[in-house]
Amino acid sequence: MATFGNTIRSRKEPIHQFSVFHDNLVRLHQKLNIQVGVHFIGYIPQNYRSYYSIQPRFSLKYQPDDKDLFYVHFSRMEQFYHYIRFSNLSLPTDFRMPSIEGYKPRSSEHYELGWKHFLSRGQVEISGYYKTRRNVVALRPEAFIEDDQWSNYIMEGDGDSYGIKGYFFNTWKRWTLQLSYAYTRSREWFDDLKEQGRLPSLYDIPHQIGGALSCQLTKRASVSLGGLVRSGKVTDLDQNFDPLPQEDFRKVREPMNYRVDASYTYKKEFRTGRLLLFHAGLYNIVGNPPEEEILNFYSVHWHRNCLPYGSISFKF
Repeated sequence: MATFGNTIRSRKEPIHQFSVFHDNLVRLHQKLNIQVGVHFIGYIPQNYRSYYSIQPRFSLKYQPDDKDLFYVHFSRMEQFYHYIRFSNLSLPTDFRMPSIEGYKPRSSEHYELGWKHFLSRGQVEISGYYKTRRNVVALRPEAFIEDDQWSNYIMEGDGDSYGIKGYFFNTWKRWTLQLSYAYTRSREWFDDLKEQGRLPSLYDIPHQIGGALSCQLTKRASVSLGGLVRSGKVTDLDQNFDPLPQEDFRKVREPMNYRVDASYTYKKEFRTGRLLLFHAGLYNIVGNPPEEEILNFYSVHWHRNCLPYGSISFKF
């Protein structure tokens, strides 16, 4: 755990943890399956309160024919670690806290139902979900961190998320098409900001669209063109990386992100079982990907962050 102030120090807290998991698949009928599981976790800090968690899993799948599948999922999860990033980059001085000193474990329940339709050379899928979230943490508005008194800067609350997702995949002779769309919302609310009600979380991205079109040029070579568009994420920092005022808390978003990529793939199998794979392409021919995506993964920049990439793999 890192702290601010005149010096930066780390702190070690001994924590023991054990887990037991059981899963069972039951075929009630030729067309109906149920999968039931439970995950039991013991989280035992040496100097703080211990937690014991029971996390059930449930899945129901019904397949009326060879082309359709309906499913229902439920799961409960608990996480014994909190993390808050203070800037666009992950740094050692970010807030990291296990479930000690009154920071309760984060927990959630996930409900989902969906439908899959299998085509002769592809599939269509539509699903919807709702997820509860409890004991989430966030940085208080206009917080300027000077020491390790985290209770002065961190607030706790609850949240939820929900959404609808669609996916399409199909192949026609030499062509392959993939399309996806998701409408998702992620919200949080805090006792310290009751007057502001339910606010979008830093992970709230309402609209996400993706697509890719591939052409098989020869038996071994193919080219692909793909792209994505997504809503801008919520930000709590201004252009100078200073915290926004409380009246603008969770009300400012980054610009919409979009990107177009292209790639070439060559694959050759030898009679001896060896395999040669060559892959090359251009990332972000046009677009404005998130700045942290460029900073985290690349050190060479072309005009407008258009970046080449390539790989050669050989399997003996």
